[in-house]
Amino acid sequence: MRYADFVAVAAEIAKNPPRFGVDAQREAALYQLDALFSEANSETMHAVGRYYRECFDRTLDEIAAYKGKTPRIWKVYSSGFIIRDGKRIIGLDINNGCTPATGRTTVKLKRTQVRALANLLTEYYVTHSHEDHISAELCDDLAKQGKLIVMPAECIRRWMIKNGTPAENFATSGCRTFMKWQGTAEKGLDCAMYLFTLSNGKTVFSRGDIFHKEGFEECMEQIRNWQAHIDYALVSHYSTGGGTPPLETLDKEHKCRFIPSHEWEFTHRKFDLAGAGNTQSYAILYREFAKPYRAGRVQCLSWGESIELD
Repeated sequence: MRYADFVAVAAEIAKNPPRFGVDAQREAALYQLDALFSEANSETMHAVGRYYRECFDRTLDEIAAYKGKTPRIWKVYSSGFIIRDGKRIIGLDINNGCTPATGRTTVKLKRTQVRALANLLTEYYVTHSHEDHISAELCDDLAKQGKLIVMPAECIRRWMIKNGTPAENFATSGCRTFMKWQGTAEKGLDCAMYLFTLSNGKTVFSRGDIFHKEGFEECMEQIRNWQAHIDYALVSHYSTGGGTPPLETLDKEHKCRFIPSHEWEFTHRKFDLAGAGNTQSYAILYREFAKPYRAGRVQCLSWGESIELD
């Protein structure tokens, strides 16, 4: 694998920028990215690390320069998102890059990039304490600047986060929270559901990456109690416990737009294994989100890409 391969694929992706709607050419370009990431141990290759960091640098530059009146969202690694809404810049589930249980990785941010992100963000939210959803270094930098850090109390304790605000006790006009267990009755952890309200009145829903039937149903019941509507959902298709699949419930009750998350999370791919492993490729996302995608309500974002939340 060469860095030039990523340059070529990035050029193809750029020809078809993100939009909500069916786009066969864009699909084909993202499948080319799948092919590169599918190579065994790609997360250890210099080309992938360089591509990730350059995508992140572009993201930081674009967010800093963005003056649009319409809120905009950028995708970073795996489950990480950044929303710019005027002077409000929201970080969600951003970590430092791939965090493999074994082996090494080049898919990591530089320390200077973490500091630059901390300088940029005004708010940072974490859904749960898994290390692919949090950056303790980012929290340290944000705490030094007195910026808002919100996450479950269990997450604050586990990572010893200074000046963290427990999601259990947090609610503002711009973000409502609801806490519920993520997992089965035997195994899991505290997980926050966030419903952000933007300056244009649009709402953005996020609840981490894995939905268990009971936890998700209670989240949806809370949305109903709030008499709230979800305009955008940042979600994975993964679910356990039976019942109606979460995507089906969200699609039926809210007809929301979806921005899929948790793709190419190399943390969940075994070392020396080719392909997606226990994670999602872009091809899998297009397949799992097929119904709302055909209805024009899905867009898959690759590293550093963005789209307006109009």
